[in-house]
Amino acid sequence: MAWREIDGQLIFLDLAADRYFRLGRDQNHTFLDMVARSGRERWRQPPDFPRPLNWAPPTRTSQAIEFGAFSLSEIAHSLWTQRRVERRIATSGFHSVLSETRQLLARRDRPRSDSAIADRIVRSFEHARILRTAANRCLPRSIALAVRLAARGAPVNVVIAVKLAPFAAHCWAQADDVVLNDSVEEVQRYTPLLVL
Repeated sequence: MAWREIDGQLIFLDLAADRYFRLGRDQNHTFLDMVARSGRERWRQPPDFPRPLNWAPPTRTSQAIEFGAFSLSEIAHSLWTQRRVERRIATSGFHSVLSETRQLLARRDRPRSDSAIADRIVRSFEHARILRTAANRCLPRSIALAVRLAARGAPVNVVIAVKLAPFAAHCWAQADDVVLNDSVEEVQRYTPLLVL
């Protein structure tokens, strides 16, 4: 269970059930009082999904989204990876896919890729949006992008975030403070809830 306080409201992500929920007003107030008395942080990730120590909030958008060559083979690989992630989520479940992704992203035994390769992969996902809409696919797109980059040795995080009024969830891939598959203006509308 991941949770975070946003504007006085606790938002929970039940990873096993793949659902978000809130507490009632009285329960929310009681829980926040308990957290305040304990001195704990108002953002908790489960022990098996620790927040990466090097993660920083996003401040920039990757230039590779806008600039770069068109590569049909890279686009095909990106679409194939995204479909594979979608199938894994459907068959194995949200928690299982996030667990596998976290393990892959945490591996540091691969040689680091050069930035040109990483930029080409990022650009291929942007071009893939032309062939297959990104609407309502931010989670599999972000995981697929992170998996492809991590396989090449690039350090990357997957961020799952939410916003209130109206409630919405979003996901993006990020390297350092750079958003790789969305604009920084868009993702800053959301509050991170789980960072892999």
